[in-house]
Amino acid sequence: MVVLEASRELHTVMVTVPFTSAKYKIDAIDARNFSATYTVFEGDALMGILDSATHHIKFVPSADGGAVFKDSVVFKGKGDAKPTEETLNQFKELFKNTFKAQEAYAIAHPEVY
Repeated sequence: MVVLEASRELHTVMVTVPFTSAKYKIDAIDARNFSATYTVFEGDALMGILDSATHHIKFVPSADGGAVFKDSVVFKGKGDAKPTEETLNQFKELFKNTFKAQEAYAIAHPEVY
C-alpha cells in the first residue's frame, strides 16, 4: 500500500505487493532538488537475504514541462547473499506499477497537490 497525504485529508492508493511487512525510515528530503532517500530496514520485503534496501528517488524536470521519476536502489546483502536476477526484475516491476498507480491518482485528483 502506498499512502499519499495532502492538506488535512488522507488519500490512499492501494498497490498489491508480494510481501506483508516492511519498516521504512526517511533518511533525507531535499525539496529544492525534488529528491529523497529512504531505507527499508526490516520485514519480509527484505526476503531474508538483505540487511537493507536504500532508495534514492528524484524528480528531474523534462523538456515537455513534466518530470522524469528516477529511483535507484542500493541493496545491502546479508553476508554473500544477493537477490537473483528474477527477484530484481520483480522489484523493478513492483516499483513501476507503484509509480503508475501514484501517477494515475495524481492526474485524477490534481486538487490534492
